[in-house]
Amino acid sequence: MIPQKPLAPTQADESRWQHTALRRRMLQGTWEQDLEDELYRHLPSDRREAWGASDLSSNVFEQVTRQLAVLYTEKPIVTNSTGDIEPLIGHDGYIYRAGLWPLMQRMQQYTLGLRECIMRIDVTPHVQGASAEYPGIQYRIVTPDYVICDASPDVPDEPNYYAELRLRNIAGKHYYVYDVFDIRDKAKPKFGMFMANQDGTIGKDVSEEIMGHPTHEGESYPYFDSNGNPFLPIVMYHAEKTGYLWDTYAQSQLVFGSLQSAVFYCFYSHLLKDCSWPQKYAIGVTLQGLTQLDQDSVARRSGISTDPSTILMFQPTEDTQPVLGQFQPGADVASFLESIAKYEYRVATSSGISPAELQRTSGDPRSGYVLAVSRSGQREAQRKYAPVFRMADEQLMQKSAILANRFLGANLPEVGYRVSYQALPLSPEEIKAQREDIVQKLSAGLISPITAMQMMYPDLDEQGAITMLEKIRKERAQYI
Repeated sequence: MIPQKPLAPTQADESRWQHTALRRRMLQGTWEQDLEDELYRHLPSDRREAWGASDLSSNVFEQVTRQLAVLYTEKPIVTNSTGDIEPLIGHDGYIYRAGLWPLMQRMQQYTLGLRECIMRIDVTPHVQGASAEYPGIQYRIVTPDYVICDASPDVPDEPNYYAELRLRNIAGKHYYVYDVFDIRDKAKPKFGMFMANQDGTIGKDVSEEIMGHPTHEGESYPYFDSNGNPFLPIVMYHAEKTGYLWDTYAQSQLVFGSLQSAVFYCFYSHLLKDCSWPQKYAIGVTLQGLTQLDQDSVARRSGISTDPSTILMFQPTEDTQPVLGQFQPGADVASFLESIAKYEYRVATSSGISPAELQRTSGDPRSGYVLAVSRSGQREAQRKYAPVFRMADEQLMQKSAILANRFLGANLPEVGYRVSYQALPLSPEEIKAQREDIVQKLSAGLISPITAMQMMYPDLDEQGAITMLEKIRKERAQYI
């Protein structure tokens, strides 16, 4: 049996957990109950039952974050001027075998949606000098609704205390346990596992039961770099550099607007099923020739079979003048769907996307399900998010190298990493125009080969461009 998740230790953290969990469920597609709660917030019970099944087909929040998360569509270029990093980034390197870059596509979407996300770095074997069947580095995404962090006032957006709530098996039963990493006191860093009390506080030490040894403290702490400095085996990614540890509630209008849009689509489904045709009525008459149906059931009814050749016979039942007629449809579903589409468009632009970069893939203005960010809008998003993600990625490379050196016997440089991102492919017309422009300027001596390389790959710095040119020169000399 899975126990109930404990509360967070403070009211602020509990509010942060609850809001982040809502965002996470909307990104993961497990938000049906959240939509039900939103529907009951708008409707009394009888009206909610009349609407029927909920409609989860619209999720602007998920669509927008997925289309903006294009930084890792192409594998980033990792360079280091201080040593050989092929064992780390090569085709058979630790990163390749761990599947880091495909995982980072999901990581970026989570970071944009949740505003922060954490990459946990593990290593096998995790005991120095031990053997393992599949030695290497593993990466795991951790969402902030399971994390408690603290930070130094000097570096307020980098944690120096990390407690992750995880479900652990102890003696055949499942319990929520905190994995705690604490380097606030550099002289006495600590790593251990502690039971999570229902009020969110840290309980008894269960490191012995889970890891087979007591809590690591002081010199036994496993995560030191080559200079003897302790570090946390995590990297926190931020959607935006704010100078704060958490930016949980930013762009909440996109989240709540997406829920509201889903409510509108539920109403649209109700209108389409129940109110989109003329309603016929009769006053003072009864239909002759009715057949009694389902008389043994509670839902007894009367009916008559008809076709285009049938003549229906009505008989007056009162002394009044009989009347037959029909009402117009209860709703104009086409106009209502177009209104929802416009609302979705407004919600999507609240994420910061320029209205000029947001388009529908269909020419039909009522096509509200297929909002799409243009290619140029995605390239603009790449340029916007590259600086803040680069800081985290370079830290991830550094910590991965340290772990590989300490536990896997590698000899990788621990500093000097540079990560560059490849822009989304250009259209054939754009490629031709760019190539001709670069070749003409290079031939006229207006730019250097390094500048030309940076024009082709805008995210490369000078050292990265030099490395790329040297690689091209060596390969041309070897194979051409």
